[in-house]
Amino acid sequence: MDFAETFRVIRRRWRVAVPVLVLTVIAIVVAYVGRPTTYQSTAQISLLANGVMADQPVNGNNPYVAVGNLNPLAAILAGALSSDQAAQQLEMLGMTNGFTAAVPAFAAGPFVSLTDTGHSSRSVRDSMPIVIRFAQQRLRQMQEADSVPKSDLIQAIVISPASSPQAVLKSKIELVAGLAIAGLVLLVLLSFAAEGRAVRQAESPEVPGDRRAIELAHPGGQPTMVLDGQEEPNR
Repeated sequence: MDFAETFRVIRRRWRVAVPVLVLTVIAIVVAYVGRPTTYQSTAQISLLANGVMADQPVNGNNPYVAVGNLNPLAAILAGALSSDQAAQQLEMLGMTNGFTAAVPAFAAGPFVSLTDTGHSSRSVRDSMPIVIRFAQQRLRQMQEADSVPKSDLIQAIVISPASSPQAVLKSKIELVAGLAIAGLVLLVLLSFAAEGRAVRQAESPEVPGDRRAIELAHPGGQPTMVLDGQEEPNR
């Protein structure tokens, strides 16, 4: 069955297709307007080698040369920032937006990407400094828990400042597209169901002359036939 035949079926069963189409359009409009706009801001931090690592002969007293050895620690930090405990601590600090931390794909160093998501551009902008400070403090707490001397603590510095909050329309577009596809599928299915029902009714046997007879019991006990709305006694 091709698109032309599908269109012909839908056109013949417009009494079914039109209501479904109208409901689909209403659902799309309500979903797009009713779903709040999401804003997002990202920042990136890098772990900075401590003095002991920088003083290694192969590093030439350059803390940025030793960052390759910190990639595992960056992954551990990203995991710690994504934990439920971190979410609770951020909430205590006044953070109400969504937050994620991850090592960027194909990262060339010990980088951690911080993403703040909320329904207000202002709240996202105001909460990004909280997120950055929390990440730096969490790195420090992890090292202090391992009894690392203060002089050897690895630092987290911002290498990509927080971006301006941008509206994220991807979720809205995905929702609208999903509703549109679901409505189209439902329209086609219901139209073909109505077409099949009409075909079955057309093929069903009928009484010659389209005369419908119903056997009724006469109050006196004699059966009668109802033909074309006129009652006649059975012979």
